[in-house]
Amino acid sequence: MEYQKLTRLSMFLALSILLSILESLLPMIGGHIPGMKLGIANVITIVVLLHYGYKEAFGITILRVLVMGILRTGIFSTGFFLSLGGALFSVSAMSIVKQSKLSIIGISIVGAIFHSIGQIAVATVLLHLPNLIYYLPWMILLSMLTGGIIGYFAKQIIRNCKI
Repeated sequence: MEYQKLTRLSMFLALSILLSILESLLPMIGGHIPGMKLGIANVITIVVLLHYGYKEAFGITILRVLVMGILRTGIFSTGFFLSLGGALFSVSAMSIVKQSKLSIIGISIVGAIFHSIGQIAVATVLLHLPNLIYYLPWMILLSMLTGGIIGYFAKQIIRNCKI
């Protein structure tokens, strides 16, 4: 890997970790929806996915989840696995729909929805609570909103920054 690319990806990783830390300091969306956040660091995931590709976006995302697991939730805690499951579903889904004619905002919304699906799937298995599936429609509705907001910012960054 060339040094310039490695340097940029390292900066993207650092920025995504910083954004995750800053977001963890904000109150939850709605105040009472556990785990529901804007997903600000996903701006970086989208930028990396669209500029570099799946492998790099996947790497940045996994490393961010690992670092945040170490710093915030505890490595291999339930929160860590919820984040990891959501991240894996999200970046994979965005990579697939990236091939379509979907806009950046659309790609982000798909990523947000699949993040919620991944989290519910992991929570259902880990916590043995199949009724969590009833929580999914609310998560999807909020994911459409937050995914749209994150997609808008990713679009602005891609449009206005030379990477």
